[in-house]
Amino acid sequence: MKSSTFKYSVLTAGIVAAFGLNNITNAAESTAASTPTIKNVASATYKIGTVAQTAVQSNPVTVNITQSAAFSLTAKNDDDNAADDYNRGLTVTPKGRVTFSHTLTNSGNVEDTYTLNLAQGGTIPGSPQDASSYDLDTTNVTYTIYNADDSVKSTTTVTGTVFQNTNIILKPNEHADISIAAKTAGNVGGDSQNLTLSATSEFFTNADTTKATLTNIDNSITKVAVFKITSKVNSTLNLNDPSSKVTYTVTVRNDDTAPYAAAANNIVVFDGLPEGLRLADQPNLSVSNNATIVPGNEGKGTSNSNDSIRVTLLNLAPGETATITFDVQKDQAEVLADPKNTINHASVTLNLGENQTIYDTTDSTDTKQNTANFYPAADDSEVTDGTVSTATGSDSAAPLVANQRAVSISSPTTKGIPTTTDDTTQVTHSAVIRNTGRETEGDQLGEIKFTITEGTNDNITQIPNTVEVVYDADDNPATANTTYTVTKDGNGDYDLSTAVPKNGGAAWTGMAPNSSVTINYKVESTQAVIDSTEKTTVTLVVGGQDAPSTGARSVENTTVVKGLQLVKQQALNETCDANASLVFTQADVAAKPGDCIVYKITAFNNFEASDARFNFTDLVITDTTARFNDKAQVLTSSTTPAFAVKLAEVDNANDSPANNTYGAAAGSTAISGTVPNLDPQKYAALIFSVKINPDGAAPGSI
Repeated sequence: MKSSTFKYSVLTAGIVAAFGLNNITNAAESTAASTPTIKNVASATYKIGTVAQTAVQSNPVTVNITQSAAFSLTAKNDDDNAADDYNRGLTVTPKGRVTFSHTLTNSGNVEDTYTLNLAQGGTIPGSPQDASSYDLDTTNVTYTIYNADDSVKSTTTVTGTVFQNTNIILKPNEHADISIAAKTAGNVGGDSQNLTLSATSEFFTNADTTKATLTNIDNSITKVAVFKITSKVNSTLNLNDPSSKVTYTVTVRNDDTAPYAAAANNIVVFDGLPEGLRLADQPNLSVSNNATIVPGNEGKGTSNSNDSIRVTLLNLAPGETATITFDVQKDQAEVLADPKNTINHASVTLNLGENQTIYDTTDSTDTKQNTANFYPAADDSEVTDGTVSTATGSDSAAPLVANQRAVSISSPTTKGIPTTTDDTTQVTHSAVIRNTGRETEGDQLGEIKFTITEGTNDNITQIPNTVEVVYDADDNPATANTTYTVTKDGNGDYDLSTAVPKNGGAAWTGMAPNSSVTINYKVESTQAVIDSTEKTTVTLVVGGQDAPSTGARSVENTTVVKGLQLVKQQALNETCDANASLVFTQADVAAKPGDCIVYKITAFNNFEASDARFNFTDLVITDTTARFNDKAQVLTSSTTPAFAVKLAEVDNANDSPANNTYGAAAGSTAISGTVPNLDPQKYAALIFSVKINPDGAAPGSI
């Protein structure tokens, strides 16, 4: 998102003559700032240890030297691109409501009238417009007009239909915030719908019609939680033993294989047991994710026994899974209709607001299921044979059968890495295989294998021959464990049965029940881009006789490139007083000849404080003086006015350096200084000032 801006510059006769523009009396331009301007970007280089990292540039800041007639329409929602005229990729639920924020500003020196309109659609590159749209009759638009001092002048709320052809009058430096609470129509998960807000200036309609209208395009992506429900049972139930019990495990995953998956709050999970089953005398009710679970008598049976559970206050982000367990016995007062194939179903409900509630279940015959109203047709299915489908949104209920093998993989890691590593700054990722069954696992060839698959970021790679596994016989990190090396075979698999002990450890004999194996491997980076990521998938491959079909089979480890964050800010100092109270901003600043501009460049080491390996060394912060040539004078302690160049560590991103600890200086081509060491989570800031030339600035901008 950004501001669309039209500028109508009015230059004084003196400046026109000085610039040799005597044949031009008025200049109308479609620009992002007044003319002339000073645009300024800082840069920095640094090392981690002795390894040079990728150079960093700050955000640009702009000073508008002359006054101009102008207006702007700004798309204000945070999105994935701060440099366009769009509120792009906001999320909305099916038939839900999404709020788009805009600001219309009269940044010129004349009063102007603006005509506002909403239109369905609008073209955004890379964001296709689906058939779904917005219902303007139930859309609400609130626009608040502010005086130049930011006090509220008026507030009005109307429907989107009434809003059409609304006129807003703004005096110079007044602005209007426009909030569109847009109601979507006909949309399901994954749909993209666009809405165009336009503002037409009466001033520019008369002066230059090609610049009279500004538009912002609002885009929402329909996102909704996609539930993958799995119900499984741990063993057989001995009908000859009234005390025999089994444990049901119900998992509910917010399935992030759907690209439109969204966070879900206050999910309700219900499991009503089939007739013939009841909760055990000691049901051992358990639920993860800080949710609440209570027993009830709402199952299929007719006795007075508790035969259902209800989970409330469950929250799941995309990719998160909640686990619910409870013990079940035969209800001696009821008949178990099909002892060889009893299916226990679970359901999920989620209130989306706007009178929309999802009901999803493992039972394909349940007439209350309505997922087709919220997901694309293929993104929900049900199986009842105990297999767990990889299809998006697929639900599974297992029959009451025996299954003595149980193996799963869990515990993915997220690690920060420099843009370029050496032997000391590589990072280690891991994943954990757990044997929760009753058999020894991984002692036979092909029984327990795993693969490590790299993602698409070629600048972050797995280091060959660094895979190790750590065996923990009782899955207790506090007890002794043994480390083994595992070599990839010709098919790209790592087979646990081939594990070789390190340092004279015991020979590999497999994973005992209730044991774990931690997989470790190293990752390095070369010229990676700060804030880029690499996803590495570790996949568990279970084979052999009676291989279990349930349990997690893959995890995704994430490597995040960290490093130097560099932020450029500026402040207007009209008095050129070195002790003036200043307000720094990244936004454009309007200045006139004779004013001073104070620049602050803040460097931040964004690695975690707990990892001392990632200290920055030889951090050089630079701002070239070529950007100020013919427009402004760089000030120092010896100029008039005097303003000292300072570079020092500061406590936070808002602080300015109190002294010049690191000897920064203004040279003939640049203002520069070197911070010898910057620890993780620490800041350093460079500050200097320029004075706008009293005779104005040269035409054009840098």
